[in-house]
Amino acid sequence: MGTGEIRSPQSVPETPASLDGICGASQRKKLSVYFIESDNRRMAPGRGYTGGTTPVNIHGKPIPDLSKTGGWIAALFIFGNEMAERMAYFGLSVNMVAFMFYVMHKPFSSSSNAVNNFLGISQASSVLGGFLADAYLGRYWTITIFTTIYLAGLTGITLCATMNIFMPNQKQCDQIALLLGNCEPAKSWQMIYLYTVLYITGFGAAGIRPCVSSFGADQFDERSKDYKAHLDRFFNFFYLSVTIGAIVAFTLVVFIQMKHGWGSAFGSLAIAMGISNMLFFLGTPLYRHRLPGGSPLTRVAQVLVAAFRKRNTCFSSSEYIGLYEVPGKHSTIKGSGKIPHTDSFRYCKLFIPFSQFRLESPIHPIT
Repeated sequence: MGTGEIRSPQSVPETPASLDGICGASQRKKLSVYFIESDNRRMAPGRGYTGGTTPVNIHGKPIPDLSKTGGWIAALFIFGNEMAERMAYFGLSVNMVAFMFYVMHKPFSSSSNAVNNFLGISQASSVLGGFLADAYLGRYWTITIFTTIYLAGLTGITLCATMNIFMPNQKQCDQIALLLGNCEPAKSWQMIYLYTVLYITGFGAAGIRPCVSSFGADQFDERSKDYKAHLDRFFNFFYLSVTIGAIVAFTLVVFIQMKHGWGSAFGSLAIAMGISNMLFFLGTPLYRHRLPGGSPLTRVAQVLVAAFRKRNTCFSSSEYIGLYEVPGKHSTIKGSGKIPHTDSFRYCKLFIPFSQFRLESPIHPIT
């Protein structure tokens, strides 16, 4: 691949007098600024060469034959997990308020508040799941852990709606008594149990919602000429599965509740999640994985600390000043690719003191 390079002139202008207090004479060096894009770059000693987005197997080893993994077959095992999560999410959101009112004898206000807490936990915990997947666990293990938590929560809700021990006495509690608030309310420990399993279910969404779509996209080879077409088609089917899950929750699950009771309705959600988990685990040998890249917060902190420690360093004290993350096409962050350079934000070159350099060959614009 071609190399674009900027070198300093043979003579470097003297440092302005206003900078003499910051930059001593011993620090005035000849500058060489390199902008290199080479496939044959050298990494730091002992680190070797790695391609940041190279697919690996579940053990973290490079996959020798990509034709035996990934693709649409692997993606099909992933669709069911998102569909089951959407079924459970919407199924609980439309049924739990009524369950708490008619079965647990709680007023609509507190029932609605509990369901809102469930929805909030489901949404907010996605940030945690995405962070763990990208930084430490990887998408596969994050989905595996949290989808198991989700299933455990749904199983607990099903038990609550099935076993009399978890429900208040339903005798002499007709519609009139219910509306007048004369029914026996649920005991405090019964509500604590219900709230616990409900919020555990919401927390289980942390590893599903932010990871399933990305993990499905990982199954396609980004070096293929049909990669973009495959990715577009994948997300079309992915959001179709989301819509189907929501439709089933609003129709079939409600129908089951009306015909067969609360236990059967919540049990159907748990069964659907269990089947999707089983299918997801069966597809394990086919999946392509990306290595987690470590905590991005750590890298941000390193930049801030380095910037503070070098706040008084003179510009001319650096022997090499690079404007790219690293030379070459690959990122040093495991599991990540470099951001491609574009013609956008070309005004950023104003921040470079080009007046001190002569351009030997064109460089790429800065992103």
